[in-house]
Amino acid sequence: MTKTKFQLAAEKYNERALADLKEFIKINTIMDPKSASAEAPFGLGVRKGLDFVGELGKKLGFKVDYCSHYVTELSIGEGPLIDVYCHADVVPVSKNWKTDPFTPTIIDGKMYARGASDDKGPGIASLYAIKMLLDEGLIDGYKIRLIFGGNEENGSAGLEAYFSELNKSYPAYGISPDGDYPLIYAEKGIYTYTAAYPIFIPGLAKCAFGEATNVVLGEVKAKLTGVSNLEAEVKKYQKEHREVSIKLIDGEIVVKGKPAHGSLPWEGVNAGLHLLNFLGDALHMHELNMISDDYMDGRGCSFGGDYPSKYFDGASYNIGKMSYDDGALILTCNMRLPEGVTPIEACDNVRKTTGADVEYLGGADAMINDPESPFIQVLLKAYVEQTGDTKSQPLAIGGGTYARDSKNSVAFGCTFQNRDPKMHQDDEVFPLEDFYASIYILAAAINNLGKLAIEDLL
Repeated sequence: MTKTKFQLAAEKYNERALADLKEFIKINTIMDPKSASAEAPFGLGVRKGLDFVGELGKKLGFKVDYCSHYVTELSIGEGPLIDVYCHADVVPVSKNWKTDPFTPTIIDGKMYARGASDDKGPGIASLYAIKMLLDEGLIDGYKIRLIFGGNEENGSAGLEAYFSELNKSYPAYGISPDGDYPLIYAEKGIYTYTAAYPIFIPGLAKCAFGEATNVVLGEVKAKLTGVSNLEAEVKKYQKEHREVSIKLIDGEIVVKGKPAHGSLPWEGVNAGLHLLNFLGDALHMHELNMISDDYMDGRGCSFGGDYPSKYFDGASYNIGKMSYDDGALILTCNMRLPEGVTPIEACDNVRKTTGADVEYLGGADAMINDPESPFIQVLLKAYVEQTGDTKSQPLAIGGGTYARDSKNSVAFGCTFQNRDPKMHQDDEVFPLEDFYASIYILAAAINNLGKLAIEDLL
């Protein structure tokens, strides 16, 4: 395929974009409530990341608004608004990384680091895509806002404040490079509930696992006393469940599974559920086995929660947090639902079929765009023209992207199909060729949206 004008124009930005991405990644932007304040609502690390992109934006010629440190807005141009939503915050890391998650490491042309693909890499690619449009004189008759949020991974409070508290207007069109190519036109509803079980587990010490509901529990540790044959029970469970690692270390049961994105719990191995299953076997408590079985497949099949859908692959249920304290077992579930079923209906079903005391905590409804609309079609055209890929089709997913927190917006990039970026997992990765390609693909898409927004006014 002959290089397009966008590809040729983007090449000169690759080296600088990579250097800036490395510096961005070095900033630990995991939300930290302990250091939060009015000047740093999501903690000092996130504040530092938001400041970094603001200073970078100034150097590249953007107007910068720090928006009370909820988000950092970079803008350029005048006219109808085209928004690009990225986020500076990242999910927590485990001790199981092969490299330092905050030291960008390039191996075989791939960058390994927390935030490389979610969402610092796409964010920097977006920044240089817009810079390229600016330098080429293509931002004419429309305005671009590049918005880096500080709280996408923990409720999107940053973007909520941007629109509701700071009264920023919604765009004519928006994209979020927080998903897959060619684009995502539909997203499941995302909700959270707790399932509480009044059950006494003999010998189990108080414990709590998980930092984010949208990540499969990858590792748990629990202290269990009063079981004389505990070591034998551990060995037996390990023999019967090769998909998980379970060991007795210094008197603690250590279970290691496989973390995965909460929208795809079946792609992970939930260490917390395996702990419950093990305790059910070791203590002859069948109720614990049943609780584990309810959620082990991640689809809600055992309790009739696998709802049919026109657009999606059904529902999903991820146990991302779990706690036990003297007779009270509480599971926190990240539930993703297709169209046609409300979260209240789904929670009522869980309550009736599992016997748990279910408390609905809230969430966001499904988002579905017409795949034949001009909005979707001009984005698809940009992707096809820049890549030559006519086989990949627009997607309907269970994951939630930043696009759902705005209006007139969809996720566009930056993960190519048949790639595994390991988002929310150990050893998150972003191929450099994909990073560079995203600069010109995003530039073409934003340019198309700007033209469409101008046409809408005529």
